[in-house]
Amino acid sequence: MTSAAALWCLSLLAGRVVSSPLGLNDQYQQPFSSPYTDSPVGQNNDMVILDLLAKYAPIFKLSELEAFFPSSVNYMFPHYNFTESPSGEIQHINHSLITRSHLDQLPSSGQGLFLSINEDHNPQPFLEEESEYLFGPYGRENETRYEDGRGRLEEEVYGFGVDRGGGIVDLWYWTFYPFNFGKPVGPFGILGNHVADWEHLRMRTVNGTAISADYTTHTGGRFSAGTYRWEDIEKIDGRPVAYVAAGSHGVGKLFKLVDITDDEGPIWDTKSHVVPAIYWNGPESRAKLRHNGDLSWLNYRGKWGNKGETDCWWHRIVGYCQVVDAPWGPNRGFGIPPECIIAPLTKEFSTYKFKFASNVLDWAKSHNIELVKIEQICTRPKTNPDDPDDPDDPDELDIDMEVYEDEVEGWMEVQNVKSIIGFRGSEKHSVTLNPCKGRRFAVRAYKLSLCLLNGRCLSTSNERKICTYDQNKRGHTFGSAVDLDDIDEWRWDY
Repeated sequence: MTSAAALWCLSLLAGRVVSSPLGLNDQYQQPFSSPYTDSPVGQNNDMVILDLLAKYAPIFKLSELEAFFPSSVNYMFPHYNFTESPSGEIQHINHSLITRSHLDQLPSSGQGLFLSINEDHNPQPFLEEESEYLFGPYGRENETRYEDGRGRLEEEVYGFGVDRGGGIVDLWYWTFYPFNFGKPVGPFGILGNHVADWEHLRMRTVNGTAISADYTTHTGGRFSAGTYRWEDIEKIDGRPVAYVAAGSHGVGKLFKLVDITDDEGPIWDTKSHVVPAIYWNGPESRAKLRHNGDLSWLNYRGKWGNKGETDCWWHRIVGYCQVVDAPWGPNRGFGIPPECIIAPLTKEFSTYKFKFASNVLDWAKSHNIELVKIEQICTRPKTNPDDPDDPDDPDELDIDMEVYEDEVEGWMEVQNVKSIIGFRGSEKHSVTLNPCKGRRFAVRAYKLSLCLLNGRCLSTSNERKICTYDQNKRGHTFGSAVDLDDIDEWRWDY
């Protein structure tokens, strides 16, 4: 049983249906794995990246219901008292190490450790007085309102520039909060509380111009988060606007989603407040940089708050209690494509263009790969998995059909439209596919397989999600065929 499914069971027991309280995105809650390097990077290119981080500094709009506000990491450092290992071993902290310049001097740079506080951190629903610093500096000060009746925040935001080659630079803006407030689940209380919270907004630029942004709300369905064209994003002074969910702090392009967001709370304009960093030494080696000086804290490899509880009776069902594990820090996992690949719809056939990364090319050569199989994944909603098939459903041999349950969107039918082409090595591959067949089927993703000359495929990628649009309309639009020129090279583990 998945955590989301188990939470559904709990919410039924509570007599209500709620969304997941954890506020965690598995894609970004991965441990640190990239190797460090002290190799220099091109000074000129670095300056371009740092300028882009400043140019596109986002504006965050918080909810008027927000109680737990952002802070700098410096604000939180004095409140950490001890570290705890996954096995429960506790070590008191030498506070001279809990600084920007020395945090990575903890044993093994903090790998596997939880930076922890002594004070109570489980508001049900209120914090004890000694824990009120978890509200953040804005939440503890007398709020000053401007002429528009709204407050202003001036906290740091932590920017990472990632040179992906070919003129592509990804900009990641990470925000820090001393506390994440979970969601109510009836008699079980507030679930998903944790000390420290890291959230992010990601932007993609090509040749210095923004083309898209990724938003990371925790609930709200397929179109509450994900990747959006620059044309579809609200902007102020040419910079993206994001709405922050109350308590969980996920960021979305719209307010009034399932997470509690609105356009009434304090405004956090991060212009002149971005602390910039370069993530790696280039797209070829993809070696993560080791930072020095005031950026040394980015080398810390542990978690930013206390361990979660495990002593509630429902832990064995869903895997968490009212307090859950704190998150990892921000400096990880940036060498990935956007949440989805944006592509325009077409009327007749789908066209896919793509390239393989050097590690895939090396593997393919050593395994005598001659063919590439392309699968276009199409989906449509299905009210009930036992409903009869649509009489217009296709029966072509190159299309596979199945039914699965999506945790957000419910029962879905999936259809794979396939084709096989010759492997062209480092050249850009191109293939034309039939459109999705059947009423309401729409392109959702695609994936690739590396195959021998006899047709046997030795390795298959994960799916790469596609967000489609009509060139004459704003926003995302469903459709049966797509023209996709994928600028992210394909790489995966075998």
